[in-house]
Amino acid sequence: MTTEGVRLSKFPVEIVDHIFSFLPLPDRKSASLVCRLWNELAFDDRYMRHVVINFSGWESSNKISYLRKSSRRYRNILAYLGRELHREIFFDIIIEVLDHIGSELRSFHCMALMSEKQLWSVISRVPKLEQLIVGFYTSSSRQQECFFPELKNLKDLRLLENVHQIQSLNIPALTQFSGNFSDSWDAKESLAALRRMAPQLKRLELQSSENFIPIDELQFPNVEKLELSGQIYQDASNSALRALFSGFKCLKEVDLIFNTEQLVLDIITKECPGIEKLHFENHPLNPNSFSLLERLKRLETLSLVVSIDTPIILESKPLVSVKRLCLQIYNMDADASVIKGLRKLLPNVNDVSVILATYFKPENVLDHICRSFSHIKRIYISHAWNPQLDGNLLGTLQHLDHLEELLLNGIHTPVELMVPNRHMKRLTLEHCRWLTDGNLLNLAQLYPNLKYLELVWCTKVTPRGLEKFRSVLADCVVYRVRSNPLRYTDSKHQQLKFFLSWIL
Repeated sequence: MTTEGVRLSKFPVEIVDHIFSFLPLPDRKSASLVCRLWNELAFDDRYMRHVVINFSGWESSNKISYLRKSSRRYRNILAYLGRELHREIFFDIIIEVLDHIGSELRSFHCMALMSEKQLWSVISRVPKLEQLIVGFYTSSSRQQECFFPELKNLKDLRLLENVHQIQSLNIPALTQFSGNFSDSWDAKESLAALRRMAPQLKRLELQSSENFIPIDELQFPNVEKLELSGQIYQDASNSALRALFSGFKCLKEVDLIFNTEQLVLDIITKECPGIEKLHFENHPLNPNSFSLLERLKRLETLSLVVSIDTPIILESKPLVSVKRLCLQIYNMDADASVIKGLRKLLPNVNDVSVILATYFKPENVLDHICRSFSHIKRIYISHAWNPQLDGNLLGTLQHLDHLEELLLNGIHTPVELMVPNRHMKRLTLEHCRWLTDGNLLNLAQLYPNLKYLELVWCTKVTPRGLEKFRSVLADCVVYRVRSNPLRYTDSKHQQLKFFLSWIL
């Protein structure tokens, strides 16, 4: 009996579309060449949310001609056309691109300086813009780059008749805001604008080198993700902190990028019990912090940046809702009691990310983690300062009997010293410049049941090496990000953090 394959074109459109949802960007691009229908499906608006078009160096090439012929409507732009964008040859390219796709654009990140006139030429072409970051110069400070716009600079814009128009400017699509306040003038001039935009914001980032903002005067009822850094709360009273955090009715993610005092944790866990993801720093680690986290019944991801100078005892009820733990450890003592304590406090964690931030025997730290969390299925390992670590650092993975997914960022360990694992299904290697074609064949022997291999900027791996790897593991999908930046990138694989500095 013979069987005949079924053509993919015979499947309903909904099934083909579902299949496309699993494809990385390069494969979607290849599929889009098959026919007009597949092109429409491959570049549907849903998939374009994470695609960033990068046109660095377009001023000296004919790449702009390809964009003229394209019907795709990109939503995110990353541009670098030379530092002095006010040169007309560079700015003309920006304007042509925005005239072509600006109506659907959501984010615009331009790594260059703009004049006031150029800035407003851009804004007029992007009615749905949600994120903006540019360099900005005025006649009084042409050489000073700053995030646009600081309100004190907006008063100098010649295209506006008066300051009143600035205060009444409406940006209804704006949902994300990032403010960096370096002096009290910035804070004072921005306070009214912050109050006005507060109800529409979903994401908020505030940073200050000193305590300039009267935080008790701000309320953000719809913000779901909050990031505070610097000295944004320094010298604030207990009542001011409570007034600030009581205004967050929908808060789900919080990043506290400073040495977090118990007072702040106490208030935020009381006022915002719906938090699902929390990041904070403790130097040194305060064991009482975990008793405060008992209030967060929905907490799923806990991220800690800590230094551990002496052995301490962690006492708290188990945080059973936490499924993922992210650790960045400084100056950890060789004693394993703290990691064992974390294991008891977090019994249901199955996903661990480790950023090693110590030069002193980082393999000991990783060994303590792997022994204590031996049941986990996924681990990410990186090093904050010295990514090219030598030695058998990954020998500690032998304790992870159920590991199915491993992500390494720049960690240098000879492949022949890595631990075999028949359970491994997914492997991601980022910035592993030591990896060669021969190493790939070794990986195929170490992980015979591997289903997905991702190589990010592994410069020594060649197409021939990939072919040999596929001949050994025919069922393994291989996704490769080359060393040269792609003209189009997918932020699922190459994360680009867009800081919004729009303070209107």
